[in-house]
Amino acid sequence: MFSFENTIVINRPVQEVFAFLVDLPSIPKWNYYVRSVVPTSSPSGSVGSTYHQIRQDDEQDLIISKLEPNQVLVVETIPPSKPELRREILLEAEGQSTHLTDKWQLDMGVPKLLEPLAAQRAKTGVRDNLEKLKELLEIGRVTLQDGRSFNR
Repeated sequence: MFSFENTIVINRPVQEVFAFLVDLPSIPKWNYYVRSVVPTSSPSGSVGSTYHQIRQDDEQDLIISKLEPNQVLVVETIPPSKPELRREILLEAEGQSTHLTDKWQLDMGVPKLLEPLAAQRAKTGVRDNLEKLKELLEIGRVTLQDGRSFNR
């Protein structure tokens, strides 16, 4: 398992950024690798809410394990989903902007020797997706790396 984090400032109020992030089905609008996220429990967007995520090459079941409105969102894979993931998104208001810290713990099942390379590749991909999130929230539209376009 390896860890990494990215930070970004989004020029939108923290309440708006949080509301968008906690709506997990919106992930495909800013993450090119994710094709769909569908709620599998009711209500969605609260602690204990579960989701089924389909990515380009695999699928996972996810759960919101921690939620502090406008401050913290933690999403984890539900075993036996692979790769194992714990993602903690921390939000902090900076005037009318939001400072977002995205912390990942990820087990991709790669040999220990290859973890630094896998971690750097994952960190870069996540950073690129966060830039797309910023663009979508600030401008209201985005074109992803794979050519798909979305409006907020």
